Amino acid sequence: MPTSLSPIYEKSFDNSICHFYTIGLVEYNNSGNNIDYIYSGITLILNFTGFTQHFDTIDHEYSNVILNNDVYTYTGLTNEVHYFRINDFYSGSTSSIDVRLTGMTESEIISGFSKSIISCINQLVFSGNCCPTQVVKSNSPWVYLTNEGGGIDNCSPFINRRPEQGWTIDFVFNKNNLPWSNSVFFYMGVRDEYDPSNYGDNNLSFSFTSDGRIKWQSYRYSGYCNTISGYTEMYYIDSGQTLPLCPNGTTNDFNITISFERYYTYIDCELPNEGGWNDLIHTGITSSSGSTIVPDIKIEKLSYNWLRERNKRLGTLKIYHNGRPMEIDDIHSSIPNFRNVPVYKFKNWEEIVLSDRGFQPFINAVGGGVSGIGNLHNAICCYIIKNVAYFDGILKFSDIRNRYISTIKTQFNIIECWEDCADDIYKV
Repeated sequence: MPTSLSPIYEKSFDNSICHFYTIGLVEYNNSGNNIDYIYSGITLILNFTGFTQHFDTIDHEYSNVILNNDVYTYTGLTNEVHYFRINDFYSGSTSSIDVRLTGMTESEIISGFSKSIISCINQLVFSGNCCPTQVVKSNSPWVYLTNEGGGIDNCSPFINRRPEQGWTIDFVFNKNNLPWSNSVFFYMGVRDEYDPSNYGDNNLSFSFTSDGRIKWQSYRYSGYCNTISGYTEMYYIDSGQTLPLCPNGTTNDFNITISFERYYTYIDCELPNEGGWNDLIHTGITSSSGSTIVPDIKIEKLSYNWLRERNKRLGTLKIYHNGRPMEIDDIHSSIPNFRNVPVYKFKNWEEIVLSDRGFQPFINAVGGGVSGIGNLHNAICCYIIKNVAYFDGILKFSDIRNRYISTIKTQFNIIECWEDCADDIYKV
């Protein structure tokens, strides 16, 4: 029986490409918002690197933060204003210039784009409008903001900043005859960020390893108290992995499900206060001498207050392969004849509570990781992602097993890890 919990989104990425060299742009007809707008129907296919480098800043490379809803303003055609949006991304390297721009080089056309990027078409109507969920194109990874895109006006969170008790991600992959490789297939947090105080406890990825395991990684915040020096901050990489996926169960389509369940359930005001983002809030910006110079500004900042409520963010992380729990790569006893009991869950696992620190903090990425963060998550998954579903809640083992049997296995070509057992019958 299928679970009653509906996914926030469920999408297929069958046609995605993990390496693309050109970007297609198509003009948007803005005459509905501006009667003086001159629509020419211009289409362009431009070199991706050359195009994105035009928008680079001192702090960030635009190719690392491009979103499929982005709108570009072009004024290189008789000084008329033209708006372009992304049509798609292509693996080919051949550019294509619209006949209306004949005689202009590709670099001249790119230089005609304003470096100010509009977040979405909605903002052509009113600059304060919120943007809908990112449009899925052929590019991988698919990256989107999660703190807007929901509700009638798109201003509600697409995915809650913190769930009441946990979340579940469900994938169907096909390796497409590629070997195992170190590749990130899901990420949440900031991107193109290089300051640990911004990305600490604000990042998480799940990836495959070169020997066919599922691995998770996060750059965490910590600290310790000293009677002489006082509180000292520190950071560390937190990670864990499963045992290798069984070869039979990955020869064709295969299902990976990841579920996190916090030990405590929180609702309403408890979500920001019980180990949540309110523990990060500091009122005022403090100078190096310790005096508060702007007392009325609230910022989110890592501190001892955040660390001491870590226990309120703890829970259990479980990973499933084809509807069955995966064994964790755990340290076993070296005592001879000691019975080592298999472990199927990461206990005391700390959830990621997305925080308003760093560049574009509320980000999810499907099919790849992100730049920055010491390159901890900077990898792309080139396997075919046939299906992905995100649940803003917990799927128990029975729910995962039922979904796998009733939905996943019936729709995809999955080979089980083990065949059914049969009694050996011998003739006497």
